[in-house]
Amino acid sequence: MLSKDFHASRRKLYAGLLEDESVGFVFCGREKEDRGDGKHHFTPYANFYYLTGFTEPKAVLMITKASGKIREDLFIDHPDENAKRWLGRFYTKESVKEETGIENVEYLEKFEESIPFFRSPDRIRRVYIDIANWEGPYARNEAQHFAARIHEYDPTLPLHNTFHDLALIRQVKTKEEIAMHRKACDITTKGVENILSHLRPEMYEYEIEAHFDYTLKSMNARHAFPTIAASGINACCMHYERNDCKMQDGDMILFDLGAEWGYYASDVSRTFPVNGKFTEEQATLYNVVLKGLDAAIAASKPGKPKNELQELSKSVMADELIRLGYIEKPEDISKYYFHGSGHYIGLYTHDVGNDNAPLEEDMMFTLEPGLYFDDLKLGIRIEDTLLVTKDGCEVLSGKIPKTIEEIESFIENSR
Repeated sequence: MLSKDFHASRRKLYAGLLEDESVGFVFCGREKEDRGDGKHHFTPYANFYYLTGFTEPKAVLMITKASGKIREDLFIDHPDENAKRWLGRFYTKESVKEETGIENVEYLEKFEESIPFFRSPDRIRRVYIDIANWEGPYARNEAQHFAARIHEYDPTLPLHNTFHDLALIRQVKTKEEIAMHRKACDITTKGVENILSHLRPEMYEYEIEAHFDYTLKSMNARHAFPTIAASGINACCMHYERNDCKMQDGDMILFDLGAEWGYYASDVSRTFPVNGKFTEEQATLYNVVLKGLDAAIAASKPGKPKNELQELSKSVMADELIRLGYIEKPEDISKYYFHGSGHYIGLYTHDVGNDNAPLEEDMMFTLEPGLYFDDLKLGIRIEDTLLVTKDGCEVLSGKIPKTIEEIESFIENSR
């Protein structure tokens, strides 16, 4: 996993966002109930994990800057014997101090009395709180409730949301983060190879999906997002997740999947012939998408505006479809292509960042052009996870069969 030094370096960058005589808060989040008395698997809020490395619920990071000096405080839940017995959850402030490298660790009981503007109202001139931009007022989280409380306490105290500031910092990955992504892509590669080794007509989508699930579980990895295993017409639905139809001989099946390792995601799409062989039309249209992807990958390098890559894929595919007689003019491609062609990737599969920014070395993103033909019951999407290098990009998912020859050969040999 990531080192204490990594998280300490991120806190230093965060502290650089704060004005003097100010205090910043980042909340870890709380467990959410599932059915009955069950709870969903807890994942810490990404910015909190980025800054601390701590993964238990309810914690709060507080960083104070006063007279040019920085103080870091981490407030944690206080597990009791019941939590230890039933959940296996037990830690102390001493063990957390050692784990995170944060000097001041206290239990949440001390949080209220430690907030500096409650103790000395004239000492703090600005408050920073991290609130994700997708959190709406209809479902306020802990950070939003805290912000509202501060505003009620002192309406004149300026509040600043650090979400977008941290998003820009997270755009460029460190070597440690890249290693996490690389491992996630390696596990995903093994999972897709396991799929190809078992792919047959008359299987259900969930049966073939299970081979990917097995690989992740056997390597102690998690899913970065729910797997899409969409055969036939199902592949024309962008976020199909039922995965419960029987695959027919002659179908193509579109997979959109990825492993997560150390909270860092991979994201890959591949489209395969269920019986191991492309028909002539399937091969023709598949190569149109592949040509669009290859053109965008070839153009990916530092200084290239990220959003231009989508337009490049789109233009290449449009030209091919005109040549083949599927459309008459470039704008007609909207009948068959109606989603974005990639996104940043990191602690979230669709990670934060400025989509209009030019690429920089050590950024991570995906490219995913696709074409969807309802009348042919055929959807094709090909997606790779990419690392921007000094002179171009590295395809971290590049070992997964992608050309028609690679796919057909792998399936034939694995049988």
